[in-house]
Amino acid sequence: MLKKIRDLTYKEHFRKNLKLAVPVMITQAGQIMVNLVDNFMVGGLGGKYDYIVDDQLGKTALGAVSLGNAVFVTALVLAFGFSFAISPLVAAADAGKDKKGAAKIFSHGFVLNLSLAIILLVILESIRPLLYYMGQPKDVIDMAIPFLSIMAWSLIPIMIFQSFRQFSEGLSLTIPVTVATIIGNLVNVAMNYGWIYGYWGFPRLEVEGAGWGTFVARISMVIVLVVTLLNFKKTREYLKEVNFKKFEKAIFAKISKMGIPTALTSFFEVTAFTIAAFVCGYALTQDAIGLHDAKVNLAAHQIAISLASTTFMMCMGLGVAATVRVGYQNGLKDYVTLRQAGLSAIYMVIGFMIVFGIGMVLLRYQLPTFYLDNQEVINLAAQLLIIASLFQLSDGIQLVVLGALRGMQDVVIPSIITFISYWLIAIPLGILLAIYFEWKAYGMWIGLLIGLTIAAIMLLLRFHNQTKKLINGSTKVFNS
Repeated sequence: MLKKIRDLTYKEHFRKNLKLAVPVMITQAGQIMVNLVDNFMVGGLGGKYDYIVDDQLGKTALGAVSLGNAVFVTALVLAFGFSFAISPLVAAADAGKDKKGAAKIFSHGFVLNLSLAIILLVILESIRPLLYYMGQPKDVIDMAIPFLSIMAWSLIPIMIFQSFRQFSEGLSLTIPVTVATIIGNLVNVAMNYGWIYGYWGFPRLEVEGAGWGTFVARISMVIVLVVTLLNFKKTREYLKEVNFKKFEKAIFAKISKMGIPTALTSFFEVTAFTIAAFVCGYALTQDAIGLHDAKVNLAAHQIAISLASTTFMMCMGLGVAATVRVGYQNGLKDYVTLRQAGLSAIYMVIGFMIVFGIGMVLLRYQLPTFYLDNQEVINLAAQLLIIASLFQLSDGIQLVVLGALRGMQDVVIPSIITFISYWLIAIPLGILLAIYFEWKAYGMWIGLLIGLTIAAIMLLLRFHNQTKKLINGSTKVFNS
């Protein structure tokens, strides 16, 4: 009988998680498509989708996008991580029906997000010339620099979008973000087709064109999201309480107290993958063979990491569900339901990642062909996908557990855990295997696998211990 009740309880949690997660998954699918479309179209330069036939052009262009995105995503994830503080704070205010409190979190978070976007834009523009000193092929860097500059300027619209997104998701409304992302994705496809290849009267900008397509798409996403939110009764009522004329230091401090550790957590993980891209493209020798090998490793890494990121980003829906549901229960101080909500999301991501991993292994030779026709790159990418199928299970678990801990407003210790796992373990071990033992891309990916697995285990233990303490120390427990 007890088992039956427990099963029914978790079925209800699964249903609630999916209600929140599915629209976010669709949103993430749309955002993934922006990156995939960029990779497909850029990889198609010189052959697959182009009227110009040049096999080397597609490989070089894909490497340029890989490096440009590796640097840009480091800044983007840092900014995104900071913005994640908004949704659990809004969710907690929403649990208490505090419209003014939620509106204050949004207005202060908006200012902080926009300020961070401007700071990161200046930093990215300043460091672009340093790419020439990173041991990468010069023709790849020549293409990557203007692409990176355009992507840097896109930080401003994407962080405005992110402010509204976190506010909306904190109120358990995920559909408006989905609508905006789908429309933005369609805009990106159209703009890319014109600017990358020079079709429809557009100038042919190749890799740079992919950057402009993404920039315009992100502006359209902001416009659509704001209009959509104003047409939802709940968000419209909350937004009426927003005041950009009066600010409080205490609220800035409250958001920063959560936002800075959360941003660092995201930064520590993404830098591991950024360094992985540079290691995979590192020219071990300066002759033609060495440069050729660097391009093959870099292109294969970009394909494999792009596909692995696809499954990871899809599971972000469950991470958002964990944050919002745990944050809401934290506001109610119902710690039993809080723990069940977090565990249910963890169980779901384990199931999803196992299914995705099996599919990735079975289709490892077919999936890379969507990017380019170079058999050498395809063979290496296929082998990297086997490792990806293993590490994405750990990656999915740590993603959802971090979301649950964020809902509990527990962010400092998780940040330390990610620092240890990625910077002290994954990065040094990957570099050692890739360069010293000359395992190249394989070695770097094995380092990532070990680091992600350690992070997942340590974060799971953190969630288990913290929720047990809350339950045991609580004098008032609510049952949902």
